[in-house]
Parts: sequence; structure tokens; C-alpha cells
Amino acid sequence: MKQDLYNIAKCANGNVLLIGVDDSKIYDIIDKNERITICNSLSNCKRKSKKMYCDNSTTKNSKIIKVKKLRKVFKRKNVDFIICNISEIKPNMKSFLSNSVYINKNMLYIYGSIKDNDLEELVKKYKRYSKDVKAEIKDEEFIIYIDNKKTKTNFFKDKFYYIVDTISNIRNLIADILMGWKNE
Repeated sequence: MKQDLYNIAKCANGNVLLIGVDDSKIYDIIDKNERITICNSLSNCKRKSKKMYCDNSTTKNSKIIKVKKLRKVFKRKNVDFIICNISEIKPNMKSFLSNSVYINKNMLYIYGSIKDNDLEELVKKYKRYSKDVKAEIKDEEFIIYIDNKKTKTNFFKDKFYYIVDTISNIRNLIADILMGWKNE
């Protein structure tokens, strides 16, 4: 799975956004990649480079960006590639879904462990926006490839899906409480 991430970093070009990526080899590959113009990282990296802007670094171009506020910081269809770790975005998944489609114009890669994540539901939610969604599973880890080249976003569509996801989460929470109460 790590090798797939390295290959993705080698093939990336344009503006790249990394969310929750902690592997230093990926940062080395991105630094060596000549086709990447700007790389924004929303993780705790301590790198200084001309094209690397880190969230918690001491460079003067750094700024703290929350996952919920991606739409305000990045313009519409401004980021070419997004590589993110599911454990970092899971608490804000409802807002990240619409924001990632809004700011991304090429490819979105989500990777992580299968243990605590519902892969089928995540793929289903991204298929609302894009028809080109593919998931690969290897050794209890997965990578989801989402092609956002032809996706279009709509304010009302985003709000509708946000409400649907909220109702679904509430329904699942009530079901978990009732099943736990019934088993006691």
C-alpha cells in the first residue's frame, strides 16, 4: 500500500494538498518532483522548501487550516491532487465530502485502515458526485481513487446530502443505543 502512495506522489503535478500524511518518504518524493508547483500540507511536518507550505511549520508562509474550512482557504477547482489519511478527516467527513469535490479538479486519494472505517459507505457517498470511484484493498488497508475531472457541485445538492448524512448518522446512533440497551 505504501508503494502505491509513493507512485501517486511521483505522478502528481500542479498544486497538491496533503492531509494527515506523516510518511517522510512521500514528502521527499514530492520535493524531488519537478511537476509539482505548490504542496500544501495539513499535518505536523517540519520541512522548509520553496514549494512546501506546512500547517505547523515556522516558515512565514505557513497558516493553520482546519479541515472544515478548506472551502474558504482554497478556491473552486484550485487543487489538482489531494492525498489524505482517513483517520485525519473522519471526524469532519460530512463537510469534507463536499469541500473536497469543490476544491479538487483532478484526482482525490483517500487511504487508511479498514478496521474502523466503512469503506462501502464512503465509496457510495463519493459516487453521488463522481461516477469514477475505485477502491483497492490490500492487507487490511485501502486506497480510494476518485476522479473529479467532470464533477459539478451545487449548493442545494451539497446541503441536501449534508442533511441526509446527518439523519443517517442520527439513525445509526439511535440504533446503536437501542441495541446496547436491549443486550443488557
